[in-house]
Amino acid sequence: MNGGRNDDRRVVIVYDLGAAVPVDILTSLHGVAAPVFVLPDSAYGRRIATMLDGIAEVAGEHELAELEPDGITTFSDFQMDTTARLAESLGLPFHSTEVAADITRKFRQRRVLNDAGVGGTPTALITDRVSALRALDEVPLPAVLKPNRGVGGRNTYLVESREQLLRLVGEHIGGVVCADDDGYVLEKRMVGQPADEPWAGYVSVESMVRSGVVTHLGITGKFALSPPFREHGGFVPPRPGQFDEDVLFEFAARALTALGIRDGVCHTEIMLTADGPEIIEVNGRSGGNIYDLFLRGHGVNLIELGVRIALGDTPEVAPRTPEEVVFHYFGLAPLSARRLTAVPGLENVRAMPEVSRLDLNVPPGAELDWRRGFRERVYSCRGSVPSHGELAGFLPTMRRTLDARYD
Repeated sequence: MNGGRNDDRRVVIVYDLGAAVPVDILTSLHGVAAPVFVLPDSAYGRRIATMLDGIAEVAGEHELAELEPDGITTFSDFQMDTTARLAESLGLPFHSTEVAADITRKFRQRRVLNDAGVGGTPTALITDRVSALRALDEVPLPAVLKPNRGVGGRNTYLVESREQLLRLVGEHIGGVVCADDDGYVLEKRMVGQPADEPWAGYVSVESMVRSGVVTHLGITGKFALSPPFREHGGFVPPRPGQFDEDVLFEFAARALTALGIRDGVCHTEIMLTADGPEIIEVNGRSGGNIYDLFLRGHGVNLIELGVRIALGDTPEVAPRTPEEVVFHYFGLAPLSARRLTAVPGLENVRAMPEVSRLDLNVPPGAELDWRRGFRERVYSCRGSVPSHGELAGFLPTMRRTLDARYD
């Protein structure tokens, strides 16, 4: 990436759970800019503060103006609103407060896209029982029910009947009228083109936007979902012959433009339906495992790229063609699992030549609940293989060898 070294610049990282962890941020910004972390007022934020003590600068929101930072960004949907507000007060480029609200509220985002003609997915906002009944007249079943401000697949359901929807609304909203941000969105279920295991009928487009100009960095292939809509990660390059790249790039650019995104790295998930591509959702930051995939596969550091854009640079990026199929796979427990009891094959999988890293994210004995979304990824397996066919053969072998056991 063309940009040069400049340790004198400061960039504010409004940090929280999201698409980047502190060690990757610090490594990526070496020689680019000095990070100043703004942390959430939470137990997690306090743990991160302890981790960063003596390693990186941590500041409160009220201290930022005096520090005169050169840029600001976030890798977390939880902090998108805060970052937009701080950027506006500091006079720094980032999503506007309106854009940040649109991309982090699923109902608002879908309404913007539908109004701009970027798809036409039926959708409805549910804040109580009355709006749930009204939603059934607007959205055909089967449909997807998910939090308006949810991330990582949390509390996401396949709704197949009126009775099921009302039961779920009763469980999550109760008998009151909740705020829009606490509500749920009902959307028509998108169905991707049929694909053999372990492949999915959707992909993601990774893009950078500088002063409103969209440059696409590549497309990420995806593994088949586990019920109801739980993601297993992805790989680069995507399988050949699955889509027309130019069509997807044009479609993603239309979505980013419709949402008013001016600067940043973005992650757009697209369902490959029989009737053409449909936007699943747009994220105004890089995807969760995409940093790792693009660094290993394409030689592109998305964290550095996002920060350089925040600093006002116009980076020149030339993603290389992967020499192998690079993958990042998340292991998920069955819906019925309530506890992880053992993972006897951990070291055997780590010794496999296809595996570069295997992390156990949930310790044996930990309670499980699939509704917590990405927090329930039992393990993460990274590696590479010579071909897509070999990746398809490797995954079941890896899972059998790992032999994760549940109650």
